[in-house]
Amino acid sequence: MDNIIVKLDEQSVNEFWQLRMELLKELEEINRKTDISELESATKQYYLSHINKDLISWGILHENKLVAIGSLCLFERIPYGENLNGLEGYILNIYTSPKFRKQKFANCILNEIINYASKIHVKRLWLNSSEQGKKLYVERGFIKKENEMELFL
Repeated sequence: MDNIIVKLDEQSVNEFWQLRMELLKELEEINRKTDISELESATKQYYLSHINKDLISWGILHENKLVAIGSLCLFERIPYGENLNGLEGYILNIYTSPKFRKQKFANCILNEIINYASKIHVKRLWLNSSEQGKKLYVERGFIKKENEMELFL
């Protein structure tokens, strides 16, 4: 059966959560001992409040099962020289279940994200990458920045 790329909606919340949880486990951000009930609730609430507004997500369906995901979080900031409209997008949660890897699903989703962002005049896309994903992003023209910092409050 063919694999189909789809734009996700509210009905995809549970499958989105399952794949996001797989991603977080793989990144070792959660483990078997982690109580994920609050994270699950907060993630699903966020997803349902933002999907197809300022959170746009795509997935790959294989035999009607979601096996890969990727999201674009949109926001506006004060305009600057390279981005006079201020519209930017943060790419996150590009993930493929292990048994479906090496089929270019992440590439397909990234293409959808870039095409969508271009159509709505997003001027800057950025992301944080795992080691596995760096090659894909570099091939698409993303460049590494060394000047970003963060503070958790």
